Amino acid sequence: MKKTLYILCLTLIFSISACVDNGSSNNSVPDSNSTTSSQNPTNLSTLPYEYDIIINNTINAYPWNNDITIVPENPELSDMYRHNSALSEIGFALIDLDNNGQKELIISDINKTITYDLYTIIEGKATHLFASHERNYYIMYENGFIDNGWSGSAVTSGHDFYKLNDGKLDFVERITLDAYRALDIGMIDDLSEANADNCFFRSSSKDEKDYKAVSSDEAIKAIENYQNTNKPLIIEYTLLSEYKQ
Repeated sequence: MKKTLYILCLTLIFSISACVDNGSSNNSVPDSNSTTSSQNPTNLSTLPYEYDIIINNTINAYPWNNDITIVPENPELSDMYRHNSALSEIGFALIDLDNNGQKELIISDINKTITYDLYTIIEGKATHLFASHERNYYIMYENGFIDNGWSGSAVTSGHDFYKLNDGKLDFVERITLDAYRALDIGMIDDLSEANADNCFFRSSSKDEKDYKAVSSDEAIKAIENYQNTNKPLIIEYTLLSEYKQ
């Protein structure tokens, strides 16, 4: 008897990532067990000017609301800030994630596992590496390893894994539930036929042509392996409310 996926597999793949989908749990995002408010805050005297501008613009955009994505000074700013009502809930930290001598700027809710925004400096210019959004979260691990959990619909979701190398995000692998792809290539005749063994894929690129069909067990074990063999990044934040503009 065929099992329809829709919510079942979406729940499986996202429960492993510890991300909470926009359509569940009152749109909450996960509490962090790997971040702390800083007792040894970033040395502000060494804060690069490029990062100072970004932090100031983020503060000046407060109070954050549904229009945050169109703030002229921060066109790429994560829209997750609108879940926060106080500057004391958001912090920033400088960490050299890829050990290349250039510290990255991390900005996020100090009590969440996900990272809101990540920046680096390349050739003297601040570069925005990613922003978390609803149904599209980034979780950072040590040594620049990054887990991007995302959901397109009830029949499309997945994880993209990256490694930060010399200021650039190198793609590692995609593990995805994609019933639309399964339908397109004839693995199923209708979305209602989707089941745990005919719509999971793995790929070393984002190109659907590179997708290799796998079972749900293999997909879930692969995700768990990435998450269990990499250590969550411990972040000591400086609160935005303590930052002197």
